[in-house]
Amino acid sequence: MEQDWLLKSLHAVFQENPNFDLDEEELESLISKVIENTLPETATLLLSSLKADSMEMLEEHRLFRTEFEARLQRRWSKPINLLETLIVISSEGGEACFNSCYEEAREENNIVFEVLVKIHARACQISYEILSLLRGGFADGALTRWRTLHELSVLAFFINQNSNEVAKMYLEYEYIERYYEMLEYIRHAPRLGYEELSKEEIDEITEMKNNLVTRYGSDYEKPFGWTMNVLPKKERNFKGVEEKIQLDYLRPFYKLACNYVHLGPKASSFSLGVMQGSSVMLAGASNYGLADPGQNTCVSLTQITTCLLTIYPSYERLIIAKVMSLLVEEICELFVEVQKNIEYEEMEIDYD
Repeated sequence: MEQDWLLKSLHAVFQENPNFDLDEEELESLISKVIENTLPETATLLLSSLKADSMEMLEEHRLFRTEFEARLQRRWSKPINLLETLIVISSEGGEACFNSCYEEAREENNIVFEVLVKIHARACQISYEILSLLRGGFADGALTRWRTLHELSVLAFFINQNSNEVAKMYLEYEYIERYYEMLEYIRHAPRLGYEELSKEEIDEITEMKNNLVTRYGSDYEKPFGWTMNVLPKKERNFKGVEEKIQLDYLRPFYKLACNYVHLGPKASSFSLGVMQGSSVMLAGASNYGLADPGQNTCVSLTQITTCLLTIYPSYERLIIAKVMSLLVEEICELFVEVQKNIEYEEMEIDYD
């Protein structure tokens, strides 16, 4: 629009000054060059102006944000606070389990325990991320992070239900991933301006990968190759692992979350933060839609924590697992209750 206006204005100037001996095509070419030459300076001036006024603008937006989050917290405080309580219980319970069982696990070379400790630590971190997204009103983002939490839950059950050898193959598979990441780095490093890897670094990673393939066979370096001793070749994928440990009943939520990770069109036309039937295109936060990611987070975190706590079961650890299970039921009910209250309020407004 601005370029069209400038073209018309300059065009009028030339028409008012007939001494300029230019035809229409030459005139448009000249104007285009003028625009091209002045763009950098104009953009720099505009940027300077925006930066000079940025604090006033940011303070205004931050105030809106603070007020919105305060309203959201008042409405969703019960389930969100209990979710945070659940995360703290899980984190402290997992830490206590690690401190109590580490020596025994090390003496037994219990790699299953080692993997589950790592999974649990990451699950707690992701749960806190989800908590922050929920408090900010970002339901789609929260469900996206739950997607990863669900993958960790599936992994935890699979590792827990299989042998030490499977856990070992899972950990060592990191070197297969590092090898293929290295190939991508080598390919794109020059364009990114990054330093090239040394021959020693390349040889070391390549040798580690080759040794693993020699030990386990050529199928090991393929996707989900670490499951080769448990799953048939056609089922060596996330869905196959999910079905094997019977957590595929959560796949509808998982598939929905995938829309917000990948480039499918549904993510642009459907948002958890927008009520059904609304024509709003959500470009920020919403106080609606937190129920699904909130509930799912409770369920998956509790599943992962229970897998860890029951490797070396004790009365205290079983009590923690049971407490979390009971708390999940209450949190889920509260998330649903708040969301339904919002829907009822909107229905009354529409009716009025």
